[in-house]
Amino acid sequence: MTESNLSYLNFWIIAFNSTAAFVLAYLFIFYINQLSFLVTGGMYNYPVSIDYATYYFHIEPYKWTHDSVMLIFSAGYITTLFIGLLALLGFFYLLSDSTPIKVFFFWLILHASTYFFGGLMLGNLLTEGIGHVFNWMYLTDTVKMIISLIGFFGLLLTSLASSRLAALSANAYFVRINERNTPFFITAQVLLPYIIGSVLLIAYFLPKNQFHERYNWIIMGIMMLIFYSRSKYLQSLMFEEDSNRQIRPMKGFIVFSIIIYLFTRVFLYKPILFG
Repeated sequence: MTESNLSYLNFWIIAFNSTAAFVLAYLFIFYINQLSFLVTGGMYNYPVSIDYATYYFHIEPYKWTHDSVMLIFSAGYITTLFIGLLALLGFFYLLSDSTPIKVFFFWLILHASTYFFGGLMLGNLLTEGIGHVFNWMYLTDTVKMIISLIGFFGLLLTSLASSRLAALSANAYFVRINERNTPFFITAQVLLPYIIGSVLLIAYFLPKNQFHERYNWIIMGIMMLIFYSRSKYLQSLMFEEDSNRQIRPMKGFIVFSIIIYLFTRVFLYKPILFG
């Protein structure tokens, strides 16, 4: 490990790569959930409109049924959980490869976890998102509290496990991760992208920030505190030599993320009606 590896330029290369992955991973999950509203709403012939931040079902209140609420407001969360599990598999599949693209799967895991478990914890209490499902199930306060606790512990476990995943992702840039370069890497790969990415996403969804967009950054912020505390005690890791390993910007990926960010925000500025 040389001093040149820990340069100012390399710090920002890692940060830009990770920030692009942070934003793209969240938008991917968000629009998968928007798509789930279109698909499940169409199954009940409910006209629905979506834009860059919201969805709206153009039906009278009496047309809502127990089955439709259960399916429509839970499908996105189940899909998100499934995406998170696939992202975990994708991360470990690429683990031995020095490609930095694995950071996209890292953020996909964290966003999926925050979306699903955060939805269980807060959505249940605030009757938002999947909370609509629990409300129509007429659950007792005790059962709702248990569901919220499941969400809390899911977030806690993700926070604890993510520090290890972040350390493993360092093989895209370094031969080893130790106490000397851990603060440099964790700040560039995780903490700074969380801050910059959260600001970009808040700006993206303004002025229509909905349930998840209002609270996700707070939930993930708490997760970052746990993550940072845990990362201080990470053991040193040595990775296999790879001639392709170098600190380099993912130019195509960054450009693609910027295009998706701007295109979806502009193209979906006005709601599009389906059905």
